[in-house]
Amino acid sequence: MKKTTLTLAAASILLACGAQARTLTLGHAMNLDSAAHKGMEIFAAKVKEKSNGEMDVRIFANGMLGSERDQAEQVVTGAIDMAKINGSLAESFEPTFKAVSIPFLFRSAEHMHEFIRSDAAEKMLQSSAGKGFLGLTFYDSGSRSFYSSKPIHSPDDLAGLKIRVPESPTMIEMIRLLGSKATPVPFTEVYTALQQGVIDAAENNISSLVEMKHMEVAKFYAMDQHMITPDLIMISESTWGSLSETEQKIVKESARESMEEEIKIWASIDAANMEKAKKGNVEFIEVDKSKFREKVSPMITAAKQDPVLSYYINAIDAL
Repeated sequence: MKKTTLTLAAASILLACGAQARTLTLGHAMNLDSAAHKGMEIFAAKVKEKSNGEMDVRIFANGMLGSERDQAEQVVTGAIDMAKINGSLAESFEPTFKAVSIPFLFRSAEHMHEFIRSDAAEKMLQSSAGKGFLGLTFYDSGSRSFYSSKPIHSPDDLAGLKIRVPESPTMIEMIRLLGSKATPVPFTEVYTALQQGVIDAAENNISSLVEMKHMEVAKFYAMDQHMITPDLIMISESTWGSLSETEQKIVKESARESMEEEIKIWASIDAANMEKAKKGNVEFIEVDKSKFREKVSPMITAAKQDPVLSYYINAIDAL
């Protein structure tokens, strides 16, 4: 019933959008202050400019169109045109995206940036052809670490904890190997889940900790940086197919250009959010990352042996 209601809501939004310009809907679960939202605003402005006002991107933030998974499913069915989702969630719709969710794969943010600008990344964006969506571009979303109301110094401190993860098989497997209980919870419900004890901890970037006010209920942030996974902006294949070649070029170029701007915005906002967190009495704990990496090493080994994923793993390693 929930998904049906969301689909109907998305359909009514599409009908309500102006008929004069070609309007494309773009949903996401972040708030208006996030780097991702600001990047999407740049994307929308570029589409409008390049099309001389004949195309318009209408952004729906704060999970207005449902959870990230709900929105991704609506993109696949064509109920909405585009969505920004967590890169780890993308593997639920196309397994190739699992490659960017492997723990400790990227050595740094700069290493990840090299990848999302590469030919291998473009091949990954197109890997979902025939499954209802295509990737337009990746966005920086920083590094992900664990946070909770109690300090985490090593994997031993994670043992038995209920940890929120996106609905990603890779994330769920990582949590299992660390000895914890993976608990998928919609991103917009993490604050309440932490507050009410539905989960003991979560894992995400510093900006999510601050912008979603998770730092009010989680005062310890363990800097294990287990994942540096980019976000994905996806577009419905039915929408893409309805665009002319010129319109497709405008959308693709605008998305790629907005990625470069979002990377800069992310760096600035994330640094500012760390300062906000410190002022909010969040304790940032430096941990021995090698101990976390050792626990999840079977995932890295398995990915390198996978005939599809190995291409991307090797391409990333070679950067």
